[in-house]
Amino acid sequence: MNCALCRANLSNGKVNHIVDLGERIIIVKNVPANVCDQCGEYFVDTETAMKLEAIVEEAKKNKAEVFIVKYNEMVA
Repeated sequence: MNCALCRANLSNGKVNHIVDLGERIIIVKNVPANVCDQCGEYFVDTETAMKLEAIVEEAKKNKAEVFIVKYNEMVA
């Protein structure tokens, strides 16, 4: 696969996915993704994206300004 932005190669890796909701920030650590070797952009598959969406929705219930979770612990 190639990066949609710069066309460089993608490698399997893990990233920290950050969601800025204005009044709070949600950080999901160690998310499996395809990471661009050149520009660092990352892409997740559909299943991972759906799990991330569920994690973010659950985290929105927490009133903390910064909420940090580990991906593996939330999808286990």
